[in-house]
Amino acid sequence: MYIGTSGWDYDDWIGPFYASEKHIFSQYANIFDTVEINSTFYSYPSINFIRGLAKAAPPGFRFSAKIPKEITHKKRLNLSLGVENDLERFLRAMHPLKSERKLGAFLIQLPPIARDDVPHFEDFLNILPTEKYRFAIEFRHESWLCDETYSLLEKYNVAFTIVDEPLLPPVIKIT
Repeated sequence: MYIGTSGWDYDDWIGPFYASEKHIFSQYANIFDTVEINSTFYSYPSINFIRGLAKAAPPGFRFSAKIPKEITHKKRLNLSLGVENDLERFLRAMHPLKSERKLGAFLIQLPPIARDDVPHFEDFLNILPTEKYRFAIEFRHESWLCDETYSLLEKYNVAFTIVDEPLLPPVIKIT
């Protein structure tokens, strides 16, 4: 089991958690063995940034990363808008973590929209290269929490993310 947080570069952690502002990732990695890269949600990472993370992390450390919001929020998984190319671009940038065996799962965090607002959902799941990478999905609208969704996740080998979200009922489901 891996234990970590969503991100590591927070100013208010200096003092209570980090001893100093220097080498904060090293300080983080001395305590935790995994982390979610949040910045990938906001923009595509450079391959040099990802190489740097792979080099900085100790053996056995795992990174998970959010799929860019360009794919999940702006294009809403719609393949006709170039999502497949966007995903390939993202996966290429993340490859150094895979080649160094430091890659965990990719998190597909959907916006708080209803299931009916994403008619291309199964098409998107179908293009995920689940034979090479692990994917997990986080829903932020109650309409997704149904057997049809769970069946699709099982069919395409995508993990359901259990979230602690005030607007959603607690659901524990393994896919």
